[in-house]
Amino acid sequence: MSTMEETNLVFALNGQRFELKDVDPQTSLLTFIRDRTDFKGTKRGCGEGGCGSCVVLLSKYDPQSKQVEEFTINSCLAPVCSIHGCAVTTTEGLKQGNEPHAVHTRLAGFHATQCGFCTPGMAVSIAASLRKCSRKTQHGGKTEQLTSVEAEKFTLGNLCRCTGYRPILDACKSFASDVDIEDLGINTFWQSSDEAHLKKSSLKPYQPETDPQFPTFLKDYTGTSLHVRSAQLGEEKAWISASTLSEVFDIHQSEKIAKNRDVQFVVSHTSYGVYKDFKPAVCIDISRIPELQCLVQTDSTLEVGAAVSLSKVLEILDDSRGPVFPQIADHLRKVASKHIRNRASIGGNLMLTQKHGFASDVATILLGAGARVTVASAENSTVIDLEEFLAKPSPHTSILQSIHIPTWAESENSSDRVFFRTYRSSPRSSGNAVSSINAAFLAIVQTSTPSGHDEPGSKVLHLRLAFGALGSRLPLRTGRTEKYLTGNVVRVDVLREALRILREEIASSARDDKLHTAEYRESVAVAYLFQFLKPFITDANLDNPPSYGPEVDAVRDDGPNDNGEHTIANGNTAVENGSADKESGVQSFGRSVRKPDRKEGFMGKQSFPVSNKFYPVAQPTGKFGSLLQVTGEAVFVDDIPVPQGTLHAAFVPSRKALAKITSVNPSEALASPGAASFISVKDIPPNGQNIGMKNNLIGSSDQVFAEDIVGFVGQPLGVMVADTYEHAMQAAAKVEVEYDETTLGPPILSLEEAVEKNSFKVTELAFMGSASVGDDLEKGDYRIEKAELYAGGQYHFYLEPQTALAVPDEDDCITVYSSTQSPEYLQLSLGAALGIPLHNIRVITRRLGGSFGGKIMHSHPVAVACALAAFKLKQPVKMTLDRNTDMEFCGGRHECKATYTVEFNKDGKITSLDTSVLLNGGFGNIYMDLVSILLTKSMQCYNWNSWRHVTKVCRTNLPGRVLMRAPGEIQGNFFAESIIEHVASFLGLDPTNVREANLHTHESTLRFYGPIAAGSDEYFTLPKVWERLKGSSNFEARTVSVHEFNRKHMWVKRGISIMSLLYPNTQYSPRIARVTVYADGSVVVESGGTEMGQGLFTKVQQATAYGLSRLWGENVAGQVPLSKIRIVQNDTISLGNGSSTEAGITSEGTCEAVVNACNILVDTLRPVLLELQSDTAESASWEAVIQNAKKKNLPLSAQGQLEIIGPESQYIVFGAAVSEVEVDILTGGVRVLQTDLLYDAGKSINPAIDIGQVEGAFVQGIGYYVMEEVKWDENGVLITNGTWTYKPPTIDNIPHQFNVELLNSAADPSRFLSAKGAGEPPLLLSTSVHNAIRQAIKAARADVHQLQHATHEGELKEDKGSGTSHFVMDSKATMESVKKLCGLYNVDQYLEWLSKNKS
Repeated sequence: MSTMEETNLVFALNGQRFELKDVDPQTSLLTFIRDRTDFKGTKRGCGEGGCGSCVVLLSKYDPQSKQVEEFTINSCLAPVCSIHGCAVTTTEGLKQGNEPHAVHTRLAGFHATQCGFCTPGMAVSIAASLRKCSRKTQHGGKTEQLTSVEAEKFTLGNLCRCTGYRPILDACKSFASDVDIEDLGINTFWQSSDEAHLKKSSLKPYQPETDPQFPTFLKDYTGTSLHVRSAQLGEEKAWISASTLSEVFDIHQSEKIAKNRDVQFVVSHTSYGVYKDFKPAVCIDISRIPELQCLVQTDSTLEVGAAVSLSKVLEILDDSRGPVFPQIADHLRKVASKHIRNRASIGGNLMLTQKHGFASDVATILLGAGARVTVASAENSTVIDLEEFLAKPSPHTSILQSIHIPTWAESENSSDRVFFRTYRSSPRSSGNAVSSINAAFLAIVQTSTPSGHDEPGSKVLHLRLAFGALGSRLPLRTGRTEKYLTGNVVRVDVLREALRILREEIASSARDDKLHTAEYRESVAVAYLFQFLKPFITDANLDNPPSYGPEVDAVRDDGPNDNGEHTIANGNTAVENGSADKESGVQSFGRSVRKPDRKEGFMGKQSFPVSNKFYPVAQPTGKFGSLLQVTGEAVFVDDIPVPQGTLHAAFVPSRKALAKITSVNPSEALASPGAASFISVKDIPPNGQNIGMKNNLIGSSDQVFAEDIVGFVGQPLGVMVADTYEHAMQAAAKVEVEYDETTLGPPILSLEEAVEKNSFKVTELAFMGSASVGDDLEKGDYRIEKAELYAGGQYHFYLEPQTALAVPDEDDCITVYSSTQSPEYLQLSLGAALGIPLHNIRVITRRLGGSFGGKIMHSHPVAVACALAAFKLKQPVKMTLDRNTDMEFCGGRHECKATYTVEFNKDGKITSLDTSVLLNGGFGNIYMDLVSILLTKSMQCYNWNSWRHVTKVCRTNLPGRVLMRAPGEIQGNFFAESIIEHVASFLGLDPTNVREANLHTHESTLRFYGPIAAGSDEYFTLPKVWERLKGSSNFEARTVSVHEFNRKHMWVKRGISIMSLLYPNTQYSPRIARVTVYADGSVVVESGGTEMGQGLFTKVQQATAYGLSRLWGENVAGQVPLSKIRIVQNDTISLGNGSSTEAGITSEGTCEAVVNACNILVDTLRPVLLELQSDTAESASWEAVIQNAKKKNLPLSAQGQLEIIGPESQYIVFGAAVSEVEVDILTGGVRVLQTDLLYDAGKSINPAIDIGQVEGAFVQGIGYYVMEEVKWDENGVLITNGTWTYKPPTIDNIPHQFNVELLNSAADPSRFLSAKGAGEPPLLLSTSVHNAIRQAIKAARADVHQLQHATHEGELKEDKGSGTSHFVMDSKATMESVKKLCGLYNVDQYLEWLSKNKS
């Protein structure tokens, strides 16, 4: 086969033909698109197939059916060689010329884009789903209507960190045939008062006939084999397509055996998302081999070729009948994402399990179904059991050919029935997350007693029990449990014994791994079998709680349905916010209450005040540049066309947490293909300093490169520079570093170790983390002493990784394009590192793909490293961190530990609180002290009466922690709310009553926050917010409903909680802006604020239009339209000293600076206007005024500044939220059923943007509490360093009913148009979800306490000195944490209690 004729790779991209000869088989489609074409909409987000930013539409022609097959794929996982003969469409290709696609306009119009980095991938996913629906209609011979529930699934597999998903869902549902237009949320298409038919007509329809068509020229390449070899940079690599099995073995013999080269069989290469290190020299494409693509169904078996994609298997199973196939199909829908399933093969998944011990759902469910496999070799084919195949690795001279799945057909004349169920535990019920444990059970059950002395009930005739993801290498059959149950009638005593045996079997195989414990897996495994066998029990009702009584017919709950949802009625009796709608100037979109025929899916309502007084300020206008974002035309740093000769850099990170560096040897790395240079601390210019981050505001700095000592895993030692992104990454991995780990001792990896070793950060700022209210701590009736709580960390997970491009210029000047929140601070860092004056340094930032605080300072070392390399090599250098490096380098949110002593009276009123908090600052110096101040302020959210507080910042050998949305404040709020809960539990009171007893009054707010922040009583809206939300959410009635629900249900519990928000805000930094008017009347605005998705540019545009329109008078609006105004990028040379964008208050401050600049222009232009008006009776136009001003040579550019900063600018944001959750007691799974949120945004500059900020922040907070757990191993290595191990929220995790209202509060003249920040405070309201989960757990534990009392068995741990209902619940309410709090043995105890009651 070595003489096989080489061919060219041919494909189409957005209709353009590409033909390539010399192709590196390791080149991904994403890399080709970004590096070799002008299409930049397809983004590099994670490189693991986990975020969806790189999604494209792939089209293939089938010559047999003469139809085009289309599906989405992750281009980061697809080798470009694998798309031979295919057409690829990106978001740019969806457009018709310059006309946006209907999907583009819907996403933009429904405010479904914020930072815009994920949006192109979203657009492709939605468009592809619409195309698929339309093709079904065209070719299926019948009309199929798209439903709203189906439309909500369009973007499963795509992550968004900004929006909270609700507007994305609205954009999707707007295409559904059954959508009620009144269900859709805030948008730019209609006013809330418009008639329904006008609303529908305003939406641009989807027209499938205008979609891109499959290029005719590609039909000639359909089915042709590809054989390309690459000898780039001396590396010989090959991609060879095989057409038959014999060819596969011939090629393997030629390349692997004869030449001893690394060879890999490839179908889709999606495994690269997990196993990135193996990069073979030869890829043998086996996707076109007929035997591996077979689909053969008989009465007894479905045979599926090993190369068939999981999506195709799904389609076949959906069209097949029987007791097994529908369950397998439903489970497969939860495996990975649809973009991966569209390419990943069923055989490839099994091979990953066999070779790597991959925690596969597919292997488990096929094992449970009794599947067999055909294994082919050059000599013959053999059919063996799947269990044998997995346990015994195949020789490299064989290949998995097909999988045989039994139909398990039932006989019509038999009473024997086949039951097959599958299970998985995952934080995302719809998939795109590896399960923590999975299972598949098959039973043949005799459902009636034929005759004789057999006892009544369900008798097990045959049983298969398979469990996977146990932390061990392979899925497990539990033979002893199967043997015991087979032949038995399922009764309570039989079930008890079966579960005892199962627990033993699982315990012998389950293992702790880096993410989950064996005891959790063991408990859930028992719960799964309990759920499976529960319906067969006839001698007891296994759904009754002990308090409900065994003889009472409770509502039966058979666990989650196919969508992971329980089929029990919500019990939610929420009412419409009628009072809000009656207020003058209030608009509402969506519904706060579901219609009877709309029980599934997501729903929400947004209400907000609108005023024309300062038009267009306070209007919900569309986002500036939103269409550019959705069409992929918005340029991020990584999208900037690089100059010729640009090199690429990659960090060389430390692999030790604490050690001396003994040597760094880049020799092997420099011999790597494409390598150009290694840059380290030795390459810093003579006048420069080893500074990567410098912040003059707080007087701290950090190194760019480690010198003699490394202080955390991931600390940069230098950068490798090469000709491409991939070559730089490969070279960086080859740098040899030697360490001395003995001299400095073991690293400090926890708060406890820091305390033990007295490792604290002591600075002036650190001391400001102390507080005191009241002369003495007042005594109360009761006292809880030295209780402890832990608040975990969180990673920013911005979709756009840290990126910089440094371009050297003449005279020691340099231009740096950076994805930074703080261009001015970066300029300082660059100046210090390069040793050149700041006027030689130009930092440009146009937009960021999300940040949440992570790009304030940690963007600097990336830019500084690029600049150092560019300075030395005299060539442009670019660096984009891969997701794993980004997460290892940027430390994320601070972990904290609180110790508190609280005294209180019997009515729940707290008399004193004494708190001490340890804060993990990591190894860095930047901002680690400031968070202690912010945490302290956030703990003032209740009236503690008297309070003492101190925060200590610990220095550890973990990455330096970074400011993250509501930094320190979410932790402090969690501590405060938990203290309230503890007091309530101690006294046996309703937590709501304790909260109300300790709510701030205006008087107490003055004591805790001071007179400036508290303001006058007129602006103290907390009581109004609290009472209004209690009424609008129907909180009290729903609380009764929740209690009634919990009384009737054993295995599902609900919780509901209400909480308030007090969030002090301060303008820390000066805000500047320059407004320039050109001769045609168009306007350009520059400001120090960066756009990162928070809508700053949009609000600035509105403020500019308002400010300039005041030329005609205070009450004259709209004279300068928004279309005249462009907001441009940040540029430190054009507009210096712009400070940093942070704390969620930059927009309002920048708007004030803009209006101040406009005031200067208005004063300049007013005489011109008066002169024109005196000459004509008509009002002069804006353009006429500017033309005359130009003739008079008047200055048409002005700079303004925010006048009040620091303590004098303080104010408090008020708000409240009610959240209701449902907890699966058997697995620990959590669903947020409903959230009602009321937020006082002052007079919002743009309600649509502020509501988006509120929703996005709240959902990010859900992530903090419920899903996002940051874990390090015992060596300080970050475990959760990518999309496989770290799980931000998806659509699965948002509230199913999400109602948001902006309060119509009084105008406060002390702030610009009375606006308040909305980016950070709403995050704290997500604590209501945590509180609600606590209430659900409390209900579950109450049941377990009764079981323990009845059976005299103990498991749950209580706090000494507290009421029996209190338990320690740290911040992380992950599935495992919740399950442990609910009881790992609750099923066993329940069955024992039931047995004793029966006897």
